[in-house]
Amino acid sequence: MTRNLSLFIRVLTAGGIFALTAGCTPSHYVTTAAPDYQPQVSARVRIQSGNDLQAASFRVGACYSNGWQGDPQRVSVDDGFWARYKYSSRSVVIGMPQSPRPWMRIEGLRFKDTIREYVVPAGQPITLSLSTAGDVGSSKYGGYSWACKPHEMTFTPIAGQDYDVYLALQEEGRKSHGCSIEVHHIDASGLDEPVQTHYAPKCPSSDAEAATKRGP
Repeated sequence: MTRNLSLFIRVLTAGGIFALTAGCTPSHYVTTAAPDYQPQVSARVRIQSGNDLQAASFRVGACYSNGWQGDPQRVSVDDGFWARYKYSSRSVVIGMPQSPRPWMRIEGLRFKDTIREYVVPAGQPITLSLSTAGDVGSSKYGGYSWACKPHEMTFTPIAGQDYDVYLALQEEGRKSHGCSIEVHHIDASGLDEPVQTHYAPKCPSSDAEAATKRGP
């Protein structure tokens, strides 16, 4: 399974990099990758995350594992733990159609937001884990911090289709936020169709222990 996953997810081979800078805003780098995409057996997924207080990951399979476990099936949608301390961000694109959401396009990304595009196997469940957090004002003057992490969700991509994955945030109170993982089927003609997702169970402890022993 690990070998199959590596064949589908090859976004680390860069085709080109450029930086977008403006004044004191964080530097944003874009890597263009060329993974092996076969529409007959693969799908493509774009995930919105960031190097600030956001986190995202996915794994091929119908269950989720904890972040501290060395699960070789889990792909983190970032540049590693220390990336959030850098005043920069990096997106990876592989040629998917433009997102119907302006804030999920390169030119519309805010602060240290990123988008990452992946080739994933079709016909197999993909389990998604996303979270976010933020600060409002200064704690000295009544400000506060908040965080939101919905339950992990799963969906099964269809061969040849493209999907946007993002965290939808709803403000429920002055210091309370709700959020949900959204998956939308998109195409080059502007299609933006919600995709049904399902709650993902935690992977059995035996599988998690085996993953930890194998390492990343």
